[in-house]
Amino acid sequence: MQTTPFLTLSPTIKWVTIIASLILLGSIVYLGYMWFNTRNIGMLITLILMTVITFGTLIIVPRKVSVNQENINIHLLAYKINIPKDEILKIEHYPHGIESYRIAGAGGFFGNLGLFTSPVCGKHFSLITDPKDACIITRKTKMPIVVSVKDYSVFNIIVPIEEKN
Repeated sequence: MQTTPFLTLSPTIKWVTIIASLILLGSIVYLGYMWFNTRNIGMLITLILMTVITFGTLIIVPRKVSVNQENINIHLLAYKINIPKDEILKIEHYPHGIESYRIAGAGGFFGNLGLFTSPVCGKHFSLITDPKDACIITRKTKMPIVVSVKDYSVFNIIVPIEEKN
């Protein structure tokens, strides 16, 4: 089994994550302080929603990819996505990234994470932390998954990788 860590954030995503984290944490602390002093129900609801959204995003932060002859495992912070070999149609590497538009998820906070759409592969689940290392895993029955993998050659164990421009 080969394992590759891929939480290497591009400089843009790194700065967006740092700035967004500071703003979100500052807002949560400020709202908590304001709620404690006023006991306003609206502030409490906003505080709870901001906290849930912030930590909800952390659940889908990618950590690593492990590949063996039978399957690909994408390890997220809270769970693992298992893709069996017979479910994979093809894997394509896009060294210049792919143009995609967010439907739901985080666009820049720890990466482009969530449900996106693209002219290249349609609706897909995105786990991109560095756009220049994008690999599209096209599956037979489920929507494609786009991941960032620094060493994309690990996928050659399962299927040959198609290089795209």
